[in-house]
Order: sequence, then structure tokens, then C-alpha cells
Amino acid sequence: MIFQKIFLASTRINRLKYAVLVFLAAPAVASAASCDNHNLPWSKTPKAGTVKADQGPRLHFQRVEADCPGGDTCKAKAYLVPGDKVVLDDTGEAWICAYFQGPKRGTFGWLPRTALDIDNTVPTPKKQDWVGRWRVGYNTFLIDERKGKTLYFWGSAVEPTGLSMPDIDFEASPKNNKVIFKIPYDGCDMTLRWVNGLLLVASTYQCGSLAANFSGVYRRTALTTDPKDEH
Repeated sequence: MIFQKIFLASTRINRLKYAVLVFLAAPAVASAASCDNHNLPWSKTPKAGTVKADQGPRLHFQRVEADCPGGDTCKAKAYLVPGDKVVLDDTGEAWICAYFQGPKRGTFGWLPRTALDIDNTVPTPKKQDWVGRWRVGYNTFLIDERKGKTLYFWGSAVEPTGLSMPDIDFEASPKNNKVIFKIPYDGCDMTLRWVNGLLLVASTYQCGSLAANFSGVYRRTALTTDPKDEH
């Protein structure tokens, strides 16, 4: 009887070890891809795109939700027309996360790669393309000129509590379409990229305060001669 109990216990332990090994060896289930105001600014391959002329009068977005894109119920009401310009997260897949900035609001969604002319070159915006007031939600960036290639950046981002709006300011010179700002000892890491007339900002939470986040897709709302005077 004792030997039988020992045998059964040993068997259970071996089965448990086998189950653990199978679990560890099994590939993780892939999570659904995201396409929103946070993921696009963090894209490693943000590119400019234009809706092709031969796509018909309307190119509908595919919804950003479970089982999309490509599902039977994924077609969104929002649509683009030939010549509309978008910013893309070009991951090389058949469906691409895209953002379109309309006169009043922006739209995120999935678009088929075959419907787009994708610009694979790195943008080289002029200094004046950066200057002005940029906004997304309650967040703001004011960019002003300095001597040479240098620009002055002042940003304000609302904390999740909404109780305060920490700000940050620095001077930097763009390299092609990119500006990188870091405060190593403070954990602040921020990248700003100009793509197709929009400003993509990817930022850690440590810039300005521990809670504020500057990340987002900003649109330019106005030009100004001296943004410093506006805050």
C-alpha cells in the first residue's frame, strides 16, 4: 500500500513536470495589434502615405477592435478619398495602421497596403514646418525658431488626474525629421518626428512629472512668431 502511494505521488509529480515543460515550450498567444494615439507615435517605421487614385471614390477604414481588420463587421463609416494623406505604421503587413487628420478631428484605423502609395524616404522638413502651436487633446507643444538650425520647444501635458499640467522646455536641432531629447538621470526620453504635416511624440512618463505623458499625434493649429509668449 505504501509503495502504491509512493508510485502514484511520483506519477503525479512527473505529470506536473511534463505539463510545466509543455507550457514553457508552447509559443505565447499573440495579442491583437493596436492602432491608436499611443502606439503610432512609438512606431519604428512611421511613414507618409497617400490614397491611390484608382481606389474608387471611397476607401473605408477598418475598425480598431477585436477580430479586425478583415472581418465581416470591420468596415467603418469613416472613409478617405483619392489623394488624402495619412501617417502610417508600416510594419510590412497587408493591413497598415493609419491616421488621418481631418479639419476638426483625427481618425485611426486599418487600411489595405495595396490602396496606398507609401513614401519610403525619410522626410526633410524645413525649419518653418516645425514652428507653431501643436496640440492633441489637452497637450500642447509650442515650437519657436532659434539661430542656425536650433529650435526651442515648450510642451505642456495634462496628468491623468487632471489636477496639474506639468511643462518641459528645451532647445534642439532636428536631424532630418527627428528631434531627440533626454534627461538620463531623470528617466526622461522623448522623440519627436515630423511626418506628413503631423508631429508624432513618443515620451516616457518621467518628462515634466512622474504622471504626465506627452505621447500622441499632434496637429498644428496655428503659426506664431514667438510661441514662448503664449504660455
